[in-house]
Amino acid sequence: MFHLKAVHHIALNCSDVVKVARFFKDILEVPIPEENMTEGAPVYFQIGTYTRIGLHPHGGEAGKGGVGQVDHLAFSVQSRAELDYLVDKLEAENICYRGPITQPTSYNLYFETPDGHHLEVRLDKDEFDE
Repeated sequence: MFHLKAVHHIALNCSDVVKVARFFKDILEVPIPEENMTEGAPVYFQIGTYTRIGLHPHGGEAGKGGVGQVDHLAFSVQSRAELDYLVDKLEAENICYRGPITQPTSYNLYFETPDGHHLEVRLDKDEFDE
């Protein structure tokens, strides 16, 4: 018997690893050192305490990962101000997005990386939200 203790990493296939890494660095403000961004090599970075993402070089078409393709990645933020801040950044960079959409338990913002990876940033509602 064994117990999974955590997800080690999530791998995303990229046509241009450096371009996608810079997207995560510039738009989502993930601290990725420039020296970790090398053409043709994977780039790994940490988000929070337990989440690691790997960007892997892949020669295929954007969004054509085949069976088993990840549908989207969802990230959490802690405040509406952070969600609004991200909307402002997406608009300033002319990046298409949907939302924030009000759901029964959250506010959800949807957009894509330059390679077409679907991303969601969500703010969970608390008992004081309408």
